[in-house]
Amino acid sequence: MATIGNLVIADVQARIRKGLNVGDAPAKPLKPGRNGKRGYPDYKVARGLQSIRDLTWRGLTMRSIRVISSKSNEVRIGFDNPQVARIAAANQNREAVFWFSPNNKKRIQELVSTAIRAAELVRIGKVA
Repeated sequence: MATIGNLVIADVQARIRKGLNVGDAPAKPLKPGRNGKRGYPDYKVARGLQSIRDLTWRGLTMRSIRVISSKSNEVRIGFDNPQVARIAAANQNREAVFWFSPNNKKRIQELVSTAIRAAELVRIGKVA
């Protein structure tokens, strides 16, 4: 299950890096600068980053998503850093990105089905 969890994390992170929310729609635009001052998108572009809501300023948030625990029928995904958990909660209030989109759910179903079939083959003894 930990392997499935890590694959799911990679899938969710790829979606977030594309600037998509939990509805697989483009995330809200970042707030531009006001009164002639630069805004957050301007600072991101200056650092060579995308000017979209993709949660990659320092990279800490995306690096901190981990499999917290796994059992034979359950896997828990979360943040391994309390500071990042607070940042993620604040971002989640702005727009939901840290959950499973319809495409993520489809991928999870595929991964679980594949794991179940592999386990059944091992149990039957058909795996070389």
